[in-house]
Amino acid sequence: MSKKIVLILLLAVTPAIYYLIKPGFYEPQDLHHLADIYQMARAFASGQIPPRLGPDFTFGYSYPLFNFYYVLPFYIGALFYALFGSLTASFESVFVLSAVLSVFGMYLFLREFFDKLPSFVGSLLFLYTPYRAVQIYVRGAMGEALALSILPFVFWAGAKLIKKPNAVNVSILALTLSVFLLSHNYLWLLSAVWIVLFIVCILVFEKEKIKIIKNLALSVVLGLGMSFYWWFPAFFEYHLVSSVTPFLMEDHFPFIKQLIIPSWGHGASVWGPTDEMSFQIGIVNLVVIASVLGILLFVRKLFKNKRVLFITLWAILGFFVSVFFMNIRSLFLWKILPFYQFIQFPWRLLFLTTFFTSVLAAVIVHILPKKFTKITGLLFIGASLVLTTQYFRPSKIVFKGDDVYLQRFFESRNYSEDYLLLPKWVDERPSDPPLLKFEAGDAVISDIKKITPVFYQAEIDAGKPTTISFNTYYFPGWFAKIDGKISEIKPGKPYGQIELNVPEGNHKVEFYWKETNLRKISDYISLLSLLFIGFLVRSRRVKKV
Repeated sequence: MSKKIVLILLLAVTPAIYYLIKPGFYEPQDLHHLADIYQMARAFASGQIPPRLGPDFTFGYSYPLFNFYYVLPFYIGALFYALFGSLTASFESVFVLSAVLSVFGMYLFLREFFDKLPSFVGSLLFLYTPYRAVQIYVRGAMGEALALSILPFVFWAGAKLIKKPNAVNVSILALTLSVFLLSHNYLWLLSAVWIVLFIVCILVFEKEKIKIIKNLALSVVLGLGMSFYWWFPAFFEYHLVSSVTPFLMEDHFPFIKQLIIPSWGHGASVWGPTDEMSFQIGIVNLVVIASVLGILLFVRKLFKNKRVLFITLWAILGFFVSVFFMNIRSLFLWKILPFYQFIQFPWRLLFLTTFFTSVLAAVIVHILPKKFTKITGLLFIGASLVLTTQYFRPSKIVFKGDDVYLQRFFESRNYSEDYLLLPKWVDERPSDPPLLKFEAGDAVISDIKKITPVFYQAEIDAGKPTTISFNTYYFPGWFAKIDGKISEIKPGKPYGQIELNVPEGNHKVEFYWKETNLRKISDYISLLSLLFIGFLVRSRRVKKV
């Protein structure tokens, strides 16, 4: 990619991120991601590698959020927090990064098949679509925005590997698959079938199919391996948390008119057609669909290149299937998935309509006769900017310090972390911080030390055998020692706090968090996968791949 293209793409992103880089902050719906970034930073500071436990959630009872919730946006957010020292700046920086990655990723992907202008048109439409503005300025959906930005890189890496199956391209695809998995809990699942179909579409034209398939399989295995430390414990231990979500899928299917008719708002998604949030696909995106269908029906001779034709049919199918699954008539199919309620919002599939229409925009500019190419490309670019730039702005700008948000998230009695699924032995969510970290009935507690946010020590003087409470959610990964010997812990009532039986006498007790055996094995698998990729890149022995 030339320096000129890099500069043009960076300039093209500026209107979308202007309100993210100017002074002040906006407060989107998922404002709790500020707390998630802070807790990720605290988890790293406490010595957790990899981080799994947010030590300050639920009034200090802690919560293993990063054992289940996607982690990549908060890794990046914590890095920005370390650099800038500001949570709000870190929050906004993640979205700036996602916007920049969007246009570069889509441009690289499209350049595998098209010239510069079609690729540029597709990359801009990929960003300047209403749903992207919703992700950033209305919802503040950090994981979803980042996952959508990484998705084109997955297709780009897959296309490169098919064209040139070697060790480097195997590694690139494995890395992109890994970060894609880590960026969101299930957007990778909603994308998987389209990734596979894309591979099939372009694999048809290759001669060394067996070799390519072997390389693709190796990339998938290594991608899964590198992210194994996160997804395997999340999957294996999911039964340890409640399965109740506050948002039912049935309440959040958009109406067809909401997908077609332009609208805007910074409110919430609610049952019925009165949502205060936009679900529009986008005027330019709909024009692209109508145009490509018209060309297919009436000017089929423009599709001289079968590879382009296959990609076009793939993108059209992806668009209409995505629209269908955003309609409530598809509910019976959603219910086939045992975890369908965790998708929560079917309108999330707008991320796929955004992607597919961007690909089709590039197709149209590519197949048209040269005398129409520039004017069509400029019309698409101009319309995208004119019709959507107005959406890339917050409802208001505020000037608040991090301390205001930290107090709200970790000290306020009015704040409810209802997005946190409680551990199964918790009967009641705490509504106030505990008066003491340790409670021991008649025993005397002294010399309490907080070594790290996940390591506490205390001296216990018990006149008789007693049970002490450590006011932290019980969860695998917490351990206790009495006088240096590991002792059994159990959950108490009503908050699922950790309880430890202490014998009579003076004792030193310790409570600490560390990796369980299952998680250690998962960590080692990820480490070995990463080391193997390093070996592949260094060796560059194509035959061994």
